[in-house]
Amino acid sequence: MSKDVTIKRFLSEDNFQWLIVICCTLVFVGFVCSRAIASVGMFALLVLSLLYNGSGETFKKYFQRKELLVLPLFFLIVFLSGIYSEDKTSWMNWVRIKLPYLVLPIAFASIKKLEERKFIALLYGFVVTLFISVAVVLTNYFFNYIIITESFLRGNAIPMPYSHIRYTLMIAFAFFCSWFLWEKKYFLFSVNEKWLQLFLLVFLFVVLHILSVRSSLLALYVGVLFLLLRFIFVQKKFLWGAVLMMLFVALPYSAYEFIPSLKNKIEYMKYDYHTFKNGEISHLSDGVRVVSMQGGLEIAKQNFWLGVGAGDLKTEMNKFYRKYYPQLEDIDHKLPHNQLIWVLATTGIIGLALFLFAFSFPLLINGNYKNWMFVVFHLILFSSFFTEATLEEQIGTGFYLTFLLVLMNQFRHE
Repeated sequence: MSKDVTIKRFLSEDNFQWLIVICCTLVFVGFVCSRAIASVGMFALLVLSLLYNGSGETFKKYFQRKELLVLPLFFLIVFLSGIYSEDKTSWMNWVRIKLPYLVLPIAFASIKKLEERKFIALLYGFVVTLFISVAVVLTNYFFNYIIITESFLRGNAIPMPYSHIRYTLMIAFAFFCSWFLWEKKYFLFSVNEKWLQLFLLVFLFVVLHILSVRSSLLALYVGVLFLLLRFIFVQKKFLWGAVLMMLFVALPYSAYEFIPSLKNKIEYMKYDYHTFKNGEISHLSDGVRVVSMQGGLEIAKQNFWLGVGAGDLKTEMNKFYRKYYPQLEDIDHKLPHNQLIWVLATTGIIGLALFLFAFSFPLLINGNYKNWMFVVFHLILFSSFFTEATLEEQIGTGFYLTFLLVLMNQFRHE
């Protein structure tokens, strides 16, 4: 008890909240340059919370919050699949990736709502981190412009940190963070920051089109469409809404005409589609993804209720490829490029039901669905599920879980 009191005397609530912001920013930095830094940031959040609030108070509040108690389901469905997974080494790898679902909710259980200035600083920390990393990515693109732009015609992408899909999904969310700061008139130092926020909005919007990752462009336009519909029907701005909707439709066509990387990406999509239709699959970016989903569904049909287990997915997918697509090389033996099919194949319809429940519950509780930023965050993630197993990787899990907890913690008091 005295130890906890001493720590609380050393760490005022104000200092404690600033340390939370620093730890979260450390996680964000880790997303773009070092998985180890991201892990350190997450672990620091847990240790800091336990030291400041005490383990007793932390766990007491953890068990009082339903929205936190459902999150370990993401871990449990994978962990329990180990009972019938033969490949325990592979299973342990997936369990390791899911460990944050046990740890981070405990870290946030007793953290109070961040003061407005700290929350603004946290959002800036995320947006500025992505801005700096994007500047580096674009600089590399500039110095290798012709080579990289032409490589889009072969299904390649601009070099980016780690997974280009998860990275650009974070850029899409950074765009909406900038929108949120601008709309709410949230400023860290001065009202003149509104110009910085507008610059970041435009910059990130353009950047997503230059990077030309389709999952993130889909997420971007789904989020913008939601905000436009909200503007039209909730705020009843029908005339302005009609004008903005026409602009919304025109923007993708304009981007196609004026951004070479996006144009080449779409040209490759057409080539990929027609080649796949003619029965050729090897080395096709999209074709192989479609086949991977077919494989996942085939495995799910044969193991409908419980799936094959997280540890045996790779083994069963290899069997599928050898049986139905023997012409494909090992490099094209992809795991299902669909989050929902991945869960269905590994943990069955029971696991998928629990997954969807755990994903939806935080949105529905405490009126979180009334906050547009919370809704857009979920739309970004959910839209990506149809083309990528977004959460089956450390960066994807860290991004989803960190911001889910930050936003739940911030908005549940409103």
